[in-house]
Amino acid sequence: MTRTDWNFWTSLLLLILILLTALLGYIQSELELRKFVPHRYLAYATLVVLAVHLYFNFGKIWRYLRRRKRRRRGTASTEEPRKKES
Repeated sequence: MTRTDWNFWTSLLLLILILLTALLGYIQSELELRKFVPHRYLAYATLVVLAVHLYFNFGKIWRYLRRRKRRRRGTASTEEPRKKES
């Protein structure tokens, strides 16, 4: 499997796990179950898959944040201050 395949499958699995965790959390709340184990374990699995997903996408996220920071710094210095209209 390529890196893109892993990225796709972890994204899909992450979406499914988030939906299942939310559903089980709702069931836990409605039935007032204090120690509902499946909800807790799905939440842990979601965190693990999230970590894998961030591992595969960290480069993209880092580049986006750096570009955004440069863009913000570049536009802040070249923009003229607005004049108030009366």
